[in-house]
Amino acid sequence: MIGSLMYLTTGTRPDLAYTISFLSQFSSCPTEQHLKAVKHVLRYVNGTKDIGLYYPYTATNAIDTYVDADFAACLDTRRSFSGYIVLFNGACILWRSKKQSSVATSTTEAEYVVMSLAARQIQWFQKGLHDVRLNVPIALHADNTGANFLATNHQLNELTKHIDIHFHKIREEIDNGSFTLLKVASSDNLADICTKILAKPVHVRLMGLLGCR
Repeated sequence: MIGSLMYLTTGTRPDLAYTISFLSQFSSCPTEQHLKAVKHVLRYVNGTKDIGLYYPYTATNAIDTYVDADFAACLDTRRSFSGYIVLFNGACILWRSKKQSSVATSTTEAEYVVMSLAARQIQWFQKGLHDVRLNVPIALHADNTGANFLATNHQLNELTKHIDIHFHKIREEIDNGSFTLLKVASSDNLADICTKILAKPVHVRLMGLLGCR
């Protein structure tokens, strides 16, 4: 069941990304509780089986990436969940929800890590666009003030010097002008749907913004 839902998630349903990413952790040794959770997801899918991604025509070329992290969301390992959403011309083309590989010691660190992961994905996508001779402006939207400051400030202090070097690549990309870092309100952060369970009105609103119709 998880495998089938994962196929659906990677294809057309970004609204399932967090739930399936979370439940897939227990595939090797599931309990009755996990089975009930998966059946709950199946009921949700059955009620929303007509929903798919809509790609409208637009003459404006732009890439907007939204990033978010749920600090220490995993109660077993205390690792945070990362999520990012990539929109091309306002249409959702890429999404990901994944538990971070190491324990973050603060919300700022958790958000900074996912910003770095998303930046690398953007860089890969940007190279693909250059191959077809498209020069597209790219914006990275994040809602954490501390992480935004850390990404644009090269000064290290006692609270940040332990962060792995490869996560600091985002600073280099910002300095090179590869993309623009923008602050977004938490209520308008589309990546929220990839990091946590949301109330139904919020979930439905973000689905609409992602183009799920």
